[in-house]
Amino acid sequence: PAIDTLMDDIDAARAESYPLLMSMRLLGREPSGDPTAIADALVIEEGYKGLGAHWVEVPRRIAAKIVTHLIAGELAYPNEIVEQGAAEALTSRFLGFFPQGARYFTNGACSGPFAVYNLVGEEVLGWRSLSEAPFDNGVVVISAERAGMIWAEDAP
Repeated sequence: PAIDTLMDDIDAARAESYPLLMSMRLLGREPSGDPTAIADALVIEEGYKGLGAHWVEVPRRIAAKIVTHLIAGELAYPNEIVEQGAAEALTSRFLGFFPQGARYFTNGACSGPFAVYNLVGEEVLGWRSLSEAPFDNGVVVISAERAGMIWAEDAP
């Protein structure tokens, strides 16, 4: 119920713009092997293309910035759809489903007033699309018990 409530709250906050896709799956056991394979399985199940070795792993603070930007605005235009503080609160609720030690992946830097850095501190330039939309961006999170994603597609 908490996941459904969060998605309803995000949809209500973003009622004046395109919806975001949020998806969560319980893994049932500690994931083994490459977490990008889990990321690929989740996005493929949701109708997107997997990225394999092209996923960009980012620290939690960068994942939070990306998710906040997805909730607060649009990818193609610098419109504020949700007030920044409200978007940050919704982001905290989303990330709250994932404990310390979770891993965060994105498809790159699509838009936003901030830089995206990977785990070793290198700036990420550009993105690889998961969809047919001109712009798509999001975060996939993998923890010991759960995989989740929040994703946006936009067209100018």
